[in-house]
Amino acid sequence: MKTKGKVFIIILLVLAVIVGLSGCYTVNHNDAVILKQFGKVVSVQNTEGLHFKIPFIQDTQAIYVGTRIYDIPQSDVITRDKKSMIADDYVIWTVTDVVKYYQTLGGVSARAEERIDAAVYNATKNTISSMTQDEVIAARGITLTDMITEESNSDMAGYDD
Repeated sequence: MKTKGKVFIIILLVLAVIVGLSGCYTVNHNDAVILKQFGKVVSVQNTEGLHFKIPFIQDTQAIYVGTRIYDIPQSDVITRDKKSMIADDYVIWTVTDVVKYYQTLGGVSARAEERIDAAVYNATKNTISSMTQDEVIAARGITLTDMITEESNSDMAGYDD
């Protein structure tokens, strides 16, 4: 009888530890954690440290909110005067609205980079194809970068990256 009682107490202790640990989560530096309850966002925690949630009912997803660099593959672009130029772009981006990022892209950086790739490629193509080769060369640097950035930002506004 005593061994059955000890086994029962050990089982209860193990279950208590499992429930206790499943109710804890941590937030790391440059991360935000979305707290979801039955798939819906309940809150966003971006304070570093140990936090608590309701075990088995609430779920968490960490999202990196630090600065990222995405190098877009080179592409061939035709200018207005029908000359070929190679465009090589990169993007420095960060998540500013964690909930919107999660809702529109599932919090997956690869999806975000796909959208960034398309937006920047289109902006680069539209900007360079509206200029002659001499105009592109004269505008290279900050002027051309600002033109491409403005157009790609307007395309990305719905994703809030």
